[in-house]
Amino acid sequence: MAQIKDKKQYDAIMARIDELFFATDENTPKDDKRLHELDALSAMAEEYEQEHYPIQTPSLSDTIIARM
Repeated sequence: MAQIKDKKQYDAIMARIDELFFATDENTPKDDKRLHELDALSAMAEEYEQEHYPIQTPSLSDTIIARM
């Protein structure tokens, strides 16, 4: 699978994901090429986000504070 190389490319892919998301709905046929493109781009964006914007496990104190 292709990989996103920089923030500019990531932003362009996110814009395309946004277009595809609003161009399709639950009635779109499963074999529609837009859905396949949306799936591929989403996987690429997820991989980039996991590498560049990881979500850390919160500390116990942060969890307690959030629940209060």
